[in-house]
Amino acid sequence: MLTEYLLLIITNLIFQSSRTYNARAIAREDTLTVVWSSFVVKLSWMISTAIGIKSVFEGDLWLAATYLLTGVLGDYIGMRLTYNYKNENI
Repeated sequence: MLTEYLLLIITNLIFQSSRTYNARAIAREDTLTVVWSSFVVKLSWMISTAIGIKSVFEGDLWLAATYLLTGVLGDYIGMRLTYNYKNENI
């Protein structure tokens, strides 16, 4: 049970943050970075979403809420990283 929460938290944060990193690599047309970061995005999305969907079907509202909250937190982290990156390269 605890390992499911930890796996969900880690993979969802990785997914949200790496998605932003991947978008920046696409904008820079950095093919190698796009390929490996796309793999990380897809793998972390698959794992976190599978756990999130499973939690809904099983009625585990705490795990479903964790999925949603870590998704929002990951978006925030990704935006902060992007903001810091843009400000350092102006």
